[in-house]
Amino acid sequence: MNNLIKNKITFFSPTMKRTGSEIVLLNLLNHINNIYIIKIVSKYKGELLNKIQKRIDTDFLYRYLPINILIRILNRCKRIIYIPYKLNKYKNSTWYVNTIVLPDIIKYAKENKIKTIVHVHELEQIFNLLSVNALENLINYPDLIIANSQATERVLNKYGRTKKIKICYPAIDTSSIIKNKENYISFRKKLKIGSNKFVWAMCGTLDENKNPFLFIDIAYEILKTHHFTNFIWIGEGKNTSLEILCKQKSLEMGLSEKIIWITDPGNDYLNYFNTADGFFLTSKKESFSLTTIEALLLELPIVANDCDGVREILQDSIGKTIAQENAKGMAMEMINYMDKKSIHDIEKGKQIAFQFDIKLVEKQWNEILKTYFEQIT
Repeated sequence: MNNLIKNKITFFSPTMKRTGSEIVLLNLLNHINNIYIIKIVSKYKGELLNKIQKRIDTDFLYRYLPINILIRILNRCKRIIYIPYKLNKYKNSTWYVNTIVLPDIIKYAKENKIKTIVHVHELEQIFNLLSVNALENLINYPDLIIANSQATERVLNKYGRTKKIKICYPAIDTSSIIKNKENYISFRKKLKIGSNKFVWAMCGTLDENKNPFLFIDIAYEILKTHHFTNFIWIGEGKNTSLEILCKQKSLEMGLSEKIIWITDPGNDYLNYFNTADGFFLTSKKESFSLTTIEALLLELPIVANDCDGVREILQDSIGKTIAQENAKGMAMEMINYMDKKSIHDIEKGKQIAFQFDIKLVEKQWNEILKTYFEQIT
């Protein structure tokens, strides 16, 4: 393999919208070694493409997410007629596939014998959505798999991966996430939250895995005794029907005035997060949790559903991790923080978060790439 091909990488990612795996890739791409010739191709055109450093070319396969039948038909036609032609342009490079939800990309790479790295962020519930052939391709074809946590590595081993796996934890620019008292006040006013209210936030895409119904149940338990509490869900709402169900359940339980759903935070994501006094993670399964890192940097006490990967952050040394989907148990621990029976160690939390700073992790990631390309034949 000549040097030009060895130093060319085409990155593929699902949407380049503000989800955990996309943010991880964005942060890494903005710190990648300059020796590589890089292009990033998103399946769907997302706003994070505009935040990638200018030396990196960007592209997308589909302009719109398949949100209605017309777009689905158009995308299907494009997949059959145009996408193979477009993918052919990138064959003369190593492919780096971000997440396991791009089985067609891995399949194309295998059929065309393209050197491939896959960065895996998912646990069993997503693996189980893959077809038998897609799962076999994922486990056995890539030359290298990068797992975002030990939890993810265990799943890959469970499904039969025997070739190389490297662990590289997600990273963020910790210097950009700071508790901002001015935004704490101004965005509370924007949301019409009184200064005497204690606000608990949950952050994440509004989907079934993030467990919004547990979020509602916890709110219900806390408000039985602590009426001065408000709850905010901050994260993109892809599933309109689920959002309607959540709001309907909140209404039926008498919580609609106490819960705020921010499903289009845009560039104000951190501003909304800054309104919180505490963070609780309701997810059923997480291979990691960037929002938990953000919460530590925002100096917030944390109560988490035991969703696996979050334990690799909290390490039983800070915050509270509660057995699976126990609304009353989580509510009790959250009340203990509100009543100051439990005290959050702000500085210890920040020190844990700093371990996942991009300046540290990018060195490890670039070394993984360097070693891979030195060994490639």
